[in-house]
Amino acid sequence: MADGPRPMLEGIRVLDLSRVIAGPYCATLMADLGAEVIKVERPGRGDDLRAWRGDGVSATFAAINRNKRGIAVDLQHPEGSKLVFELARRADVVIENFLPGVADKLGLGYSAVRAANPAVVYVSVTGFGQTGPHAGRAGYNTIAQGVSGIMALTGMPGHPPTKVGGSVADLAAAFLAFGSVNAALVHRLRTGEGQRLDVSLLASTLALLPDPVAHYFDTGKRPIRVGNRNPNLTPAEAFRTKDGWVQVVIMNPDQYARFCRVLGDDRLATDPKFATNDTRIANHDELKARVERVLAGATTADWVARFEAAQVAVGPIHEFDEVFEDPQVKHLGLVTEIEQPGYGRARMLRFPVNASATPAAIRRPAPLLGEHTAEVLGELGLPTAEIERLVAAGVVALA
Repeated sequence: MADGPRPMLEGIRVLDLSRVIAGPYCATLMADLGAEVIKVERPGRGDDLRAWRGDGVSATFAAINRNKRGIAVDLQHPEGSKLVFELARRADVVIENFLPGVADKLGLGYSAVRAANPAVVYVSVTGFGQTGPHAGRAGYNTIAQGVSGIMALTGMPGHPPTKVGGSVADLAAAFLAFGSVNAALVHRLRTGEGQRLDVSLLASTLALLPDPVAHYFDTGKRPIRVGNRNPNLTPAEAFRTKDGWVQVVIMNPDQYARFCRVLGDDRLATDPKFATNDTRIANHDELKARVERVLAGATTADWVARFEAAQVAVGPIHEFDEVFEDPQVKHLGLVTEIEQPGYGRARMLRFPVNASATPAAIRRPAPLLGEHTAEVLGELGLPTAEIERLVAAGVVALA
């Protein structure tokens, strides 16, 4: 083996039985760090993401499922579920996102897998958890956003609740599952014990809101939608400039004094209506109008430069296509590009953390549906003739 850093999760075997985003992205993050991931899909259609603006492989599927080997197995067929059970018996981590009880009916539930593989870390990702009055509900990003309260906080004053852009509930669950799996692997290293992790989109999305929750429990008052401003600080919001928008956040009196000097309006710092954070909140509309009259005189880039020079926290508000032209985004190398069979050149976000000793890497593209079926079944000891029989019987499929 060539010298060099070993991937952080090299040697960890992950069986990915999940679909769409939350579970699969957890498995992908592990794969980026070197874990061996086998993704199981239904023959014929595969993961629903395959069809998103793609014929067999979409850009979204490629981004969410890179670094995995893929097999196509009919879990409804007894022979199919037995094959996948053999993979689960050999796995360090199993990730599934069936509705509660479905994995048990397939013979792939935690109890069955644990009996054969006591050290397994078994991750169940659902909308609402394994138990409780809503456990049987299907859970998707916007549903979890609505129930969690994050939509109630999002939107302009007087407007309806608004979803946060992106699949934030799915990704919150993916990142929490990723962290919890690796903590469980550390626990297993110390004790030899596996465990089950119950990850829900509801709990994961609510976990994004520790400060609004704390404020609500402190005051007992239902928060109102305040758009792009911070309900507890001001100025801490989006302001219109000559050619766009700028975001400024002021946390203390010294920063506010510098903010006023950049605006060339020292009276803002001394006027009783604006001298403290509390009075600024009380007179927010007047303050914002006064600030934006000044900001209208120059471009966003000009104001960013001026505020940065004065050590005031500031940033431009990019339209989405502008994000990838930002010099810091380019410097950090947050976007990568791979050759994706079935699609072509695919641009996507890379693993978001830089590790000095064990960097993440994309070693293979997302699999074609059933691409590695024969290979993986061969590793289970099945001869070629048996694999051909299973294909003919519709139990498994090849690419």
